[in-house]
Amino acid sequence: MTGQSSGGLNLPKYQRNEKQQRWVASKRRTARLIQSLWNAAGEKRRNESPFLRLLVQCGWTNAGSSNRGRESTRTWRNRNIADYLKVKYDSDDKLARDLAAHFKALSFSKAYSLVTQHTGITDYYKAFRTDTLQFVKRHPEPIALAFRRVAAKSANTTEKNRQVAITVESLGEIPAAGRHVSPFNGLTPVLSCLDPQCRFPIMNDRTQRLLRCIGREADKEGVVALSKLIGTAYGVKDAFELDAYAFGETFPNPKAQKQKLTSGDSFKDVGFKSEINSMAEIAAKKTIIKKLHNKLINRLNDYILWRQKSLREGKFDALLLGWKKGRDLLIEAKTASEGVVGRAQVRQAIGQLYDYRFTHMPKSKVDLAILLPKQPSPSVQKLLASLGIEVLWFKGKLLTGTIQL
Repeated sequence: MTGQSSGGLNLPKYQRNEKQQRWVASKRRTARLIQSLWNAAGEKRRNESPFLRLLVQCGWTNAGSSNRGRESTRTWRNRNIADYLKVKYDSDDKLARDLAAHFKALSFSKAYSLVTQHTGITDYYKAFRTDTLQFVKRHPEPIALAFRRVAAKSANTTEKNRQVAITVESLGEIPAAGRHVSPFNGLTPVLSCLDPQCRFPIMNDRTQRLLRCIGREADKEGVVALSKLIGTAYGVKDAFELDAYAFGETFPNPKAQKQKLTSGDSFKDVGFKSEINSMAEIAAKKTIIKKLHNKLINRLNDYILWRQKSLREGKFDALLLGWKKGRDLLIEAKTASEGVVGRAQVRQAIGQLYDYRFTHMPKSKVDLAILLPKQPSPSVQKLLASLGIEVLWFKGKLLTGTIQL
């Protein structure tokens, strides 16, 4: 394992070796094929089950990664294209002409380039293929919706990926070969290829192992978590490199986290907080709590993800399990530290931290920290240091403070 990060997960950095680069190049060719077909299709065709099934098949491979397997996949893919067009596959030249005739936006030269290149991403189990294609046939409308959403550019790729994943997960599992399989395994190769921003992750057994490192599942939240690994310190630039990273690197086996809880307490993963205004009942009347607190917790959660174990929440803001050997870190977030209001928030945080630790985790070894949006004054830092409370704040995108996470 080379180039490990300084975070608590001990994950390797992406090597970008020759083999991984070959894998990524094949994925990019597959994306060009799928995007070309999608862009050349009209709105009506994009909603038709046969076309959706063809795109799904284009994301699969027919054999391993050897040259013979690549050619087998190319031939198999071209037969699928010919079957969709309802023509006979006699030669690449004829298939390209038939393809250009059916997709008026495709020139013959472009079509010929597509049918002659090697593509394919996932060696999807053959026993699942027929049932997966029948699954697409039964659910053309939501699958077409997922395809349209992922194919659109968005300023908020995280939310886009979440909505696409929610649509796919809502379809339920695929009954195939006497068992039930996740729709993500068969559909995410084409979803990833359709994404012009290349941020929608490909889900498979290897990425599932990677998710276990942060205690996540291969579900809609797992999709979001994987997409957030892109662009982090591990050197993964897009979804295709993420897939090569998952297949080409070795990851540690995560140890189960044992958290002793007092009776009646239940800690859960910190979830996404709405950054729109929330409502709270204070002094017998409703008042608006601004989005700053939730935005701060979201920034912390995003920063911690893929660096440390995932955060937990309860009556408190956040608990980072095992932030260092044998110790957890209880964090309370406040939106201000300056002036009269800021000082009052810091005082409140001090009381909350001691109360939560005493009440909810009396038998655990727990350190305390306050999270602020920016560096507090020296007097506030001195106050917190005297009480044994660490302080964290954001400096641009970097989380810094009196401790390093």
